[in-house]
Amino acid sequence: MSKVFAWIKQNYLYALVLSPALLVWLFWASRPSYWFNSDPAAWYFLDSLAVFAGKPYQYVDHPGTPLHLIGSLLLGLASPFFANRADFLQFFIFRPEIFFFLTNFFLLAMTIFTLLALYQTALTALKIDPKPTAIALAWMYFALHPQGFNSLTYWSHNSFNFIFGTLWLVWLYRAVQNGLPGGRKIFLLGAAAGALAMTQLYLLAWLAGGFVTIFSLAWQTGKSPGQTLKASALFLAGALLGIGAMLLPVFSALPRLSNWLTRLLGSDGLYGSGQQSFYSLALIPASLTFWAQNIPLVLLALSLALILLTNRRRQPPLTPPDSAMLYGLLIQTALLLLALSKMFYRVRYTLALAAILPILFLLALKWKEQSGASSAWLTRGLALGILLATGFSVSRELLDLNKRAAIESDAAHARSLAVATLAQRKNVPETSLVIVYAFGTPLKCAGLLLANNWIHAFDREIGALCPNQYALYDFAFDVRLNTPYPVAAIEEIPWDMVIWPGNGSPLPAYLQSVGAENIPSRWGINRSKWFFIRPGSQK
Repeated sequence: MSKVFAWIKQNYLYALVLSPALLVWLFWASRPSYWFNSDPAAWYFLDSLAVFAGKPYQYVDHPGTPLHLIGSLLLGLASPFFANRADFLQFFIFRPEIFFFLTNFFLLAMTIFTLLALYQTALTALKIDPKPTAIALAWMYFALHPQGFNSLTYWSHNSFNFIFGTLWLVWLYRAVQNGLPGGRKIFLLGAAAGALAMTQLYLLAWLAGGFVTIFSLAWQTGKSPGQTLKASALFLAGALLGIGAMLLPVFSALPRLSNWLTRLLGSDGLYGSGQQSFYSLALIPASLTFWAQNIPLVLLALSLALILLTNRRRQPPLTPPDSAMLYGLLIQTALLLLALSKMFYRVRYTLALAAILPILFLLALKWKEQSGASSAWLTRGLALGILLATGFSVSRELLDLNKRAAIESDAAHARSLAVATLAQRKNVPETSLVIVYAFGTPLKCAGLLLANNWIHAFDREIGALCPNQYALYDFAFDVRLNTPYPVAAIEEIPWDMVIWPGNGSPLPAYLQSVGAENIPSRWGINRSKWFFIRPGSQK
């Protein structure tokens, strides 16, 4: 027991570093909600599974290839436990929650690795109150961004900002501390940055920042122009390899991806739905106003870090490694601000900004320490602020997780009662009723059908699981999606019931125009406003 207590005493800080992420993840695991986040989790699930049916990846909007590959790898680890491929495919189609649990466990494992790497790096670099400050830097991503903890329980390309974005920056920081890394390490850093960029294209900013860091460090450390160009070229060569490796599995879909990106770049709206313009200066004040309202702590922390790092009065010069990192991070931040301002109304995209902050603050605090004890107030103030923000963020996330789980459970129960009651009143089997789900309905069939509309890899299997059921891509704005196949419109479906969860789309206006009405309250079913039926069906 004395050895156990000694180990706990020695390692309790590591447990403290991990405690917010572990608490949130374990709470989610006790009350999981899968279908609130079916977009894009269900898309990646079916695409990752489709390769085992001999079909190519289809959902390439981001292009998101690392998620496809990781998902296929996790599924592949389970495949030896099945007698044949048909049983394997059917098992996961009927139980997709097992896949999501595996992917979310992967997100947890990578979060733990990144937290520990960030903590240990900060602990080594800082001298003033290093332990609480290192903990604060490790928690920063989750403390400042309102959707930070979503990265633990949401299988999405937006969940990779911290676990690979921040982790890559930690790797780069450590790699350059003793001068210009060797050619092999530079190449691998480039390859990792290129692969990361194929998760979500705004992550190309990581590639640009890394290139500037390597070039600047080579120049500042007295390398010849030839050596500087060679190091920079090695990084770019690695990046091209990483990009190429991630594009190869979706090679057949590249023309569609190219057309999609052209449409996005040529519009100011979401998914190519706005005004035709490559970029409008009006986006700058609009995005800053929106971010100030929705991610104020991220904006405040970013501003503070930039002020600290650019205020050179009475400060000793930065070391070449830290100076090179600073130049790279400034370029990376500028590119992100420019890219994200074009689609500022999606708060989750700004997780990329939050992923940069721990390394920015590490550089700022390290530099301020060199000016003397006067920086102690800054270090302790930051640690205290992050501690309080983390407590608030954890409590908010637990409430949200509980609410989402309760709504999913209630929605599934209400759907079962509504369909059973309608079938009884029409005197037909439940499976003969044609049910249509609007976008965002938090139910298993709704999520699977929406994803399969895009991929069409498992029409027969999902049709057996969800007979006579359809899903719509109805949005509050006009948009043409990057689907490889046409999707049935509501006017083409002989529906008996439409389930609309209040997503802001004009679907209810159409339903009312054809005489549809909500199920009556006397049926005793919760969320009756979600359910629309044909006139006369309630009698």
